[in-house]
Amino acid sequence: MTRITVWDGANCVGGNKILLQDRDVSLWLDFGQNLNRLMDYYEEFIKPQRSRGLYELFVMGLLPPVRGIYHERFLQDYLFDEWQAHLDGVDGVLLSHAHCDHAGDLQYLREDIPLICSAESALLLRALQDSGREDSGTILVRRFEQKNGEFQTLAWNRKETPLATFRPVHVVDGDPEPMQSFWTQLPEERHTKCDVRPLQQLNGSVNGHRVRFFPIDHSIPGAGAWAVETEAGWVVYTGDLRFRGERRHLTEHFLQEAARLQPVALLMEGTRVDRAGSGYTEDDVQARFSELLKHHAHRLVVANFSMTHLERLQRVWQCARENGRQLVVNPKDLYLLHAWRISGRELPLEDGSLRLYQGVGKPPADAWEKSLHQHYGDLCITAQDIARSPQDYLLCFGYFDLNELPYLKVSDGVWIQSFSEPMTEEQRVDDARLNRWLQRFGFTRYPTRGDADEETVPLHVSGHASGEELAHVVETIRPRKLIPVHTPAPATFLERFSGICEVVIPEIGKEIVL
Repeated sequence: MTRITVWDGANCVGGNKILLQDRDVSLWLDFGQNLNRLMDYYEEFIKPQRSRGLYELFVMGLLPPVRGIYHERFLQDYLFDEWQAHLDGVDGVLLSHAHCDHAGDLQYLREDIPLICSAESALLLRALQDSGREDSGTILVRRFEQKNGEFQTLAWNRKETPLATFRPVHVVDGDPEPMQSFWTQLPEERHTKCDVRPLQQLNGSVNGHRVRFFPIDHSIPGAGAWAVETEAGWVVYTGDLRFRGERRHLTEHFLQEAARLQPVALLMEGTRVDRAGSGYTEDDVQARFSELLKHHAHRLVVANFSMTHLERLQRVWQCARENGRQLVVNPKDLYLLHAWRISGRELPLEDGSLRLYQGVGKPPADAWEKSLHQHYGDLCITAQDIARSPQDYLLCFGYFDLNELPYLKVSDGVWIQSFSEPMTEEQRVDDARLNRWLQRFGFTRYPTRGDADEETVPLHVSGHASGEELAHVVETIRPRKLIPVHTPAPATFLERFSGICEVVIPEIGKEIVL
């Protein structure tokens, strides 16, 4: 009997945690963090108390109450006894892409549960963990001990081993061998204290069940859709998809291949199911950037967009080259580009058009940043260097880089905000604060107001398909059952698609039997 249980990602955007069970196989389709629900209860100064285990996350509805998938060490102190399901084993997590709302809660899963994904997603996750919270447990899982009623990571200077272990990761594309050096890199003193597991190649099946991965277009490299062969037929999961970037042809190819499978069920995202598409693409965004650089040839220009939107970063980089500027990125941006190149992307990181921002010259402290400087130390540039000829540079800065502006000594710069409009009250507060910073230092902001992707010529396009494009997906694949996830408007699916297939609105924790 084939069963699908949506444990998160129903009637909301993000946090997808979908359990697919069939005969002797159990697979999670993504295991993301529900950022909207997290922000309903928490903010910068009120965070989940992870040092006390997972009890609080269960009580607040942030993790599925499914026993057997979390490490028992996190369940021993504050006992949770309202389990709704139990799994004796998990064969893997089929990850659609590396965005936090699809991968962010991998950190809580047992370290022996395999992750299966594209090579790009694997390397980006490794880089994001290195440059973020090392003890997050996404790829490298640190050991903990309970001390004074709290869980604490074991310090690297402890004598016992292993102090950490690598989660088993299987990639579906590319030869993992050239990637192993980056994948297994650790400071020398830590290498002997860690259970290092190299990247593995997936052989096309999981526990005897055929699985297929289809690369698609999204706002992060490595995104893809999945298909799993079950007793009931093929089950297809779209992940997040769009038709607006350089890989839009891959999204179309996925539709054709999925249609040939004649799936019994299609789990489809619907972030923008009730919104019309503008018709604009990343090509239009790039053209608009280039126009602004030409128009403001004698001013410093700063671009702000998502750190993981590496396609847009590469396009902005091309605009800088064409307009005689060097692109300046922060260490985390360059580390992600470095990981992307190792996954197989051709990137001219040392051709003289890219610089590494080093603030006022402070040397790197973290292991990942020291490694980065070993590779790219010659690219470093300081705020003082930029201040001497600001018109020669295009800076990739974000909200948390605003306090670098005083050191650039610029009073007439241009700030390009390549994001969608603020959606939450917290985002609106941050946006107002951003405007005050820009006014303080004489920056002109583009767009001047409103949504960056609603201008006549946009500065941003969405990472998600529009309502018309989602209709194209359903009409092409024509599944027997359509299960909407990652959407605030599931009822729209009933209105639009009931004449094509059976639409099943999922409920959290309720099995859908195929």
